[in-house]
Amino acid sequence: MPATRPTAQRTFAALVTATVATGAAAMTVPAVAHADPARCASTFNLFIPGTWETNEHADPSVAVGILKPIADTITATHGDRAEVYTLPYMARAFDNGKTYADSKSDARTKATNVLTDMASKCTRTKFTITGYSQGADAAGDLASDIGNGKGPIQPDRVLAVGLLADPGSGTQGEAVVGPRAAGTGIADPRPQGMGQLSGRVASICYTGKDLYCSIQKGTSPLLGLLGSILSKTPSTDLGAPAPDGSTGIAQALTADFSQADLPALGRNATTLAQQSNADTIDVGQLANSATSLMHTLSPIADLIATGAANSAATAHLTTAAPGTAEHAAGQLLTAASQADLSNAVTTASKLADTASALVQSGAATVPATSPEATALTNAAGTLSAQVAPLTATPADALTAASSVLAVLKPSVVVGQVLNVVTGVTALDFPGILHNLTVLPQTVAALDAHGAHQIAGELNNQFAPLVTLAAGVDLRWVSQILSVIPDPSGFTQIAALVTSILANVDVIRLANLIGQIQEIAWAAVEKLLPPPGQAPDPLGAGAAMTGLLPVGLDLASVAVNMLTGKATKTNPALLGKQAHTAPTPINAQAQNLDLNGLTGSLTTIAHSQGAGDLAALVSEGLNAASFFTSSAHTDYNHLVVDNAGRTAIQWLTDWLNLQIDRGA
Repeated sequence: MPATRPTAQRTFAALVTATVATGAAAMTVPAVAHADPARCASTFNLFIPGTWETNEHADPSVAVGILKPIADTITATHGDRAEVYTLPYMARAFDNGKTYADSKSDARTKATNVLTDMASKCTRTKFTITGYSQGADAAGDLASDIGNGKGPIQPDRVLAVGLLADPGSGTQGEAVVGPRAAGTGIADPRPQGMGQLSGRVASICYTGKDLYCSIQKGTSPLLGLLGSILSKTPSTDLGAPAPDGSTGIAQALTADFSQADLPALGRNATTLAQQSNADTIDVGQLANSATSLMHTLSPIADLIATGAANSAATAHLTTAAPGTAEHAAGQLLTAASQADLSNAVTTASKLADTASALVQSGAATVPATSPEATALTNAAGTLSAQVAPLTATPADALTAASSVLAVLKPSVVVGQVLNVVTGVTALDFPGILHNLTVLPQTVAALDAHGAHQIAGELNNQFAPLVTLAAGVDLRWVSQILSVIPDPSGFTQIAALVTSILANVDVIRLANLIGQIQEIAWAAVEKLLPPPGQAPDPLGAGAAMTGLLPVGLDLASVAVNMLTGKATKTNPALLGKQAHTAPTPINAQAQNLDLNGLTGSLTTIAHSQGAGDLAALVSEGLNAASFFTSSAHTDYNHLVVDNAGRTAIQWLTDWLNLQIDRGA
């Protein structure tokens, strides 16, 4: 995991806990008459690392990650009597074209196969299972399956299960070690509990700090919903789309940088330029460079097209400390905004296809004077020009940026959605709508005092909305909200309100209000001049006539918000709405009564315990940077008992004790 960051950056773990309900097939291991092979250890100790701590090709005999000290101590204490196996699996989260759920499913499947094979081969061997973070997600599910008679081994063969930062915390039958977590895990407790393994499963969570395993969903309705959805949603290529529409959310959060080679971007662009000027074109080299560029540029173009690489996100990265991966990612995105990426991807794809076809036909090279070479060099020259701003980015920045860009999409999606919902529910919509109705009337009546007062109130009321509209893509946020399955109607109303606001030119509206305030103030000054000066009613009247065209503009811009005639956003990005909201909400939705809708939204938010809506913003900001931080990695320092042992020390001692007892 990357280096530890401040507490404020710890929670996006919550939104990427993913689970796929794959479930291990139930099986019974038959009794074996012959003796176990001599190489069978007394215990088989399975360790499942957390996100990004391992990969599919890792050596299972080498312990890694936060669980490494535990595994190493078991080996040092018990030698050959205790086999330690660190599971190689995907261990990713939304950065390789797969969701977190896909990765956890991979862990469950591979762990099941390993346990099945070992249990069959060594019939007297006992087992321990330990997992951290995403690994705890998989380990806890395996323990629940085993305890309920549906796992790959019999319950009586399991000595202990250790879960560290488990997103399924709160499961019945687990023993909580250390401070008891507030709320439950973001993926929700396992409904079947631990069954026959109750009492043999130890769970440790850094409560109040690690929202991955400790979140109070009642006070965080939207974050709770997102976490539950993401914890159970695979990517579409693993099967049929989820019936509740949640697959769209997973797709919105998934970026595929698995084939991107940012460090090679400059080298490939140089190859294109060299081939364009060569006497003989190396078709194979051209095909390889164009293909690599296509795979590298495509996910960056996707970040820009989907809104993830918006100006606010890019600015946040750019202002990070120089030399950090975040700053490098900001540099690259700034350059990308100046490049013609969409057309560059198309050019690279066509160039790669053309060159590959020539290679397949047996043409390793073609002379520069041939028609084929002319077409290739023209395309190569075009592509070089299209990516020129990116190739000017320093190579070390390109290398460092990869890890941040790969997880930028979910960070921005979650952060913006939570901030928009919080901002919408905190706005004084009744006051705004009332003043938008009255202001044109005072303008038409040439009421300078009234116009100035109301415009001033609107300026204050509009300030949060202007900030919101300038910082995010409201239409995009509305599309995301519209497909979050939520029977309570909370997210549907949030989607409708955001959709209305997305169709209102908020910035222009604010500018017009400001103009009215300035003109009205000029008129007021003429009517109420400083001491020693006579009032100038004619000058005031002349000034007020300037309000009339501005008032007409104001009325035309505000009419959508006032009458509810804004077009509902079609959630084409993510799919169709998944749930029908309750009848009262439906009636308001049909009329697009903004005042009533926002009233319902605020009521729903408060009725679910979200008394302090600012907490949602806090969670969103925390969540946004989880991917590029090492959230919930302070378990080396978390003291869990009166002896002063940390979580890692306690788990080490407890597992060793259970191994001794089972020997």
